[in-house]
Amino acid sequence: MASNILCGPCSHVNTHKHAQKWCTNCEEGFCTDCEQVHRSMKVTRNHTLISTDDYRKIEHVPVNLKCDTHDKKVDLYCKTHDVAICIACFPSLHKHCSDVIPLDEAAKNAKRSTALDDLVDSIKVVLENLKDFIKNRNNAMKNLEIEEQSVRKSISEMRANVNKHLDDLENKMLDDLSQRYENCKSKYGEVQKYLNKTEKEIKLLQEQTSQMKLVGSDLQVFLGTRQMNKVIHNEVQSVKSMTSTLQDYKIGFEIHQGIASLLENVDNFGKVEVEETTLNLPFKEAKVDQAQIVHTPIGQSFDRTRLQLRQKFKIKDKKNRMNVRGCGVLPNSHVLIVDYHGNKVIMEYSDDGKHIRDIPVSGKPFDLATLDSGRIAVSYGGNTMEILNINNKMVHAKVTFRSSCWGISYQNGHIYIIVTYEGIVEMDMSGKILRTIGGKYAQGGIFHITTTNDRIYCTDYYKKLVHCCSMTGEDIWTFTDQALVDARGISADVDQNVFIVDTSSNNLMMIQHDGKVSKTLLTESDGLDKPVPVHYNRDKKLLLVCNVKGDAFLYSVIRSETE
Repeated sequence: MASNILCGPCSHVNTHKHAQKWCTNCEEGFCTDCEQVHRSMKVTRNHTLISTDDYRKIEHVPVNLKCDTHDKKVDLYCKTHDVAICIACFPSLHKHCSDVIPLDEAAKNAKRSTALDDLVDSIKVVLENLKDFIKNRNNAMKNLEIEEQSVRKSISEMRANVNKHLDDLENKMLDDLSQRYENCKSKYGEVQKYLNKTEKEIKLLQEQTSQMKLVGSDLQVFLGTRQMNKVIHNEVQSVKSMTSTLQDYKIGFEIHQGIASLLENVDNFGKVEVEETTLNLPFKEAKVDQAQIVHTPIGQSFDRTRLQLRQKFKIKDKKNRMNVRGCGVLPNSHVLIVDYHGNKVIMEYSDDGKHIRDIPVSGKPFDLATLDSGRIAVSYGGNTMEILNINNKMVHAKVTFRSSCWGISYQNGHIYIIVTYEGIVEMDMSGKILRTIGGKYAQGGIFHITTTNDRIYCTDYYKKLVHCCSMTGEDIWTFTDQALVDARGISADVDQNVFIVDTSSNNLMMIQHDGKVSKTLLTESDGLDKPVPVHYNRDKKLLLVCNVKGDAFLYSVIRSETE
């Protein structure tokens, strides 16, 4: 691409030539002829010349080569104040500074300076922070969309339920109306039937009287008159008796006061609530991180891991029939306990063992995965899974499977769940199924699962194995050991080392990231008695282990500096 930067010296004499080179010292373009002159002159032969194409790459870099105060070219550098100055700055502002040197001297080897390296690192860290923040806000936006759809669905379901209830009430009332109408109609009909019969009999008597008068003898008329008078009298008395107590019916309608109140007083369907919380996203400082973070080799992180008991507590249960199958640690260090015995709640405890509340759920929970500070994913051991807001109890998504679902895990915006006869099912936050990993994972015996950024782990208590595969199902390693008798709960740390509890052996085992080495961290002597769930919170470095009957142990996971 041809350059449209003009040669400075040529332009000075009103000749327009395109520049081929740019002098970073003079900040001016040079054509081929002027470049040769520039390089030949003693005062400028050491200037740095770059191609105009390269200049375009830095043309808009915000570097000011002039003094802000005097608008002169900066050519000195004050080490004391760490500032580039012009010749006019020296007597007025820096005449007492003993370390003012030429700017060219200060700029030597600038490309290899630690200051440039620090700038590069600072920019890199800022971009990493921004990437994390953008990802956080994108996730928040996605979650907001999911919640909006969930609220919209709840409103529609509520409207449908209201409509159904009103339809049922309407049908019930119409049935009652029909029954009462038929009852009144039947009573009217009985009276009409009697009156019509009486009318018919009187008309017959009238006809007989007329015939008797025309052709009857005096004796017949005499006796007939008296006899028929008695009949007429009796009929009249009967009709009078009937008509003196007739009932009239008027069907009306009185609306229920609750319905009337709904129409008159209820002016909205409900209230949309927005729960606003203030977040403090941590900004990772470049130099602080470089100075403070000690990167432990992955192999050493396994060797140096040890546990320190923070709290042991008994999970409360009135009937003393606990069946703890799942657990989790929230971002605020509170712990969640899942009792599969039949109580439709998830229990929340503080990290010092105090019972905080019971969170109602829609079924018997088997396992849970913490999504963020306010939401969890719950599997019910039947064939359903829900995403639940534990603060307002709102269900954001519900998924129904063809078979029972068990262990559940969350990683990078996706949910992974074990489904009988199907395998490992991957879903997004709306409950949409993205992928299913079948094969050996669909054969039964697998009830517990955990995930890291690029791996899936699960225990197979039928085959006494621990499986590790990629996110797409490719085998990475399989682990077995004589201590694995009834492997159940599983969790992993940031270095992909794995924590396993064994219900029969009463131990907590740690398996190295490559699946080749293991060690026992806790045993029956530490209080383990048929442990089932285990959960490691990677941010808080807290490990939670629970016995099936309700003992909970909360440990700090510590990486010692020496063996």
